[in-house]
Amino acid sequence: MQKSHALRSGSVLLLAVWTTASLCHAQTTVRVATWNIESLGARGSSQYAAELAVLNRLCPDVVGINEIDGNGEIDDFHNLAADAGFSFTLVPDTNPFGTLRNGVMSKLPFLSQTIHTSAALSGDSSANDLTRLMIEVVVDVPDSAVDLTLLSEHWKSGVTDNDEFRRVVESIRMTQAIPDLDRGLDAYVFMGDVNEEIAEVPRSPNPFTSVPNGMPNGWRLGSDLQAILNGPGLQNDPFTYLTDVQGPALNPLDARQKDGSRTTRDSSGRRIDYILVSDLLASFNPPSEVYDSRDEGLSGGLAKCGSQLSSGTSASASDHFPLFADLTIPAGGGGTYGDGDLDGDVDLRDAAEFMNCFTGAGGSADAGCRKFDNNGDNDVDRADYRAFWLAITGP
Repeated sequence: MQKSHALRSGSVLLLAVWTTASLCHAQTTVRVATWNIESLGARGSSQYAAELAVLNRLCPDVVGINEIDGNGEIDDFHNLAADAGFSFTLVPDTNPFGTLRNGVMSKLPFLSQTIHTSAALSGDSSANDLTRLMIEVVVDVPDSAVDLTLLSEHWKSGVTDNDEFRRVVESIRMTQAIPDLDRGLDAYVFMGDVNEEIAEVPRSPNPFTSVPNGMPNGWRLGSDLQAILNGPGLQNDPFTYLTDVQGPALNPLDARQKDGSRTTRDSSGRRIDYILVSDLLASFNPPSEVYDSRDEGLSGGLAKCGSQLSSGTSASASDHFPLFADLTIPAGGGGTYGDGDLDGDVDLRDAAEFMNCFTGAGGSADAGCRKFDNNGDNDVDRADYRAFWLAITGP
């Protein structure tokens, strides 16, 4: 009882001084989108016009594009980016299997750009286990010391065992791209066409303990993953590795159309495209939406630019609907335990958030609260409270 009283006393002290703390902290909103565009029409075509209209309607700052055909659509990609006001682009020159590529277009400057290969990620020079090269960009966020890292990928499609296995491998490779990032302090986003529904995994067989038959010529699993395959095996669920709290701890956004549907590919009625965000970004509860121009007359949804589009615009543009989300990026730099809003100090604004996150020993911290889990035991308890109290600096 005495220990509980001590905690309550500390809480009262924090709240009593709260009135002297400033509540005004700057932050920036960045709109990101992901879109499997199916194919890029040429300038002057009806498909190109529809694609441009959708991008202008959503007015994102950064867009990850899937299915850019390397046989003739690279110039169309750059033209579309320029016509939609995106000054910065990235698309690979080559691809391991097939001609479809991933791309990124951005209105925010690239601080860095990386085209990831399985050989580089695995440390095995002979590894060749990515269907399409994943791309990573770090963009400079205005008025913020926090940079935004985005990875765009298009996972293997199909329903065979080898298709499912390749999707699992591709998810693991994505997590290997950000080993230096902290889920509670860094702003990072994974996005793209996962070609899987999060509500329908894991699938069978589970786990994989050997490479399934039917892999294409030239495909080779890296030795790092072969070692896991020879041991516990790989879970037949690409989301397991993306959301693992011991790894990137990504949080899938529950994006929906304005009519409530989660469908991202209209012809199949499936939800296969996703935006997943780090704990830091999830803590701000970012709003998201699946855009279908047929819903233009419905209320709700995120703010958009310009006039409403005709109902058939989305179908003319692509067989997938784009997803987009408004991400809050705090102004300050991170790195200090207890600085929940990343404004460069640990003050009573952070204290109020800490108390809302307090679970007690044996609890389970929500994604947005893991930044206060100082000892990494997945709860926010008295041990974390003592660490937080010592970290307080004031505004």
